[in-house]
Amino acid sequence: MIEDFRLRIFDAVARLGSFTSAAKELGVTQPAVSQNIAELERQLDSALFLRERGRVSLTGKGRLFKSYSDQILHWYRVAEMAFKPEMALGSNEEPAKPMVLKLDDTSDAHIWSSQGDIHISIKKAGSE
Repeated sequence: MIEDFRLRIFDAVARLGSFTSAAKELGVTQPAVSQNIAELERQLDSALFLRERGRVSLTGKGRLFKSYSDQILHWYRVAEMAFKPEMALGSNEEPAKPMVLKLDDTSDAHIWSSQGDIHISIKKAGSE
């Protein structure tokens, strides 16, 4: 699988709101998660998470970085599907979730790929 494990760690912490829960989901230790997040924050020279009594939440810069991270992880999956056709829709693999890009305060672009095609749908923000 094409990936940047540090981005997967960041994604898990952001989704789960906990370093410990992210560690369990990824099968690594909590100190490994903490070290990877600390290194990412050092590289970006920005705090990505607010840490509060066993829970974490994204800072403004963390939310911005998450939008980039989501896109990177999405395109890693797309690239892998291009080289491993058995991962395309119709196989036993789950299709990749659409990437959502905020266009403005009222609209989102949902972008996904399937069977070599790229699809784009513009939706009102918050609608499914």
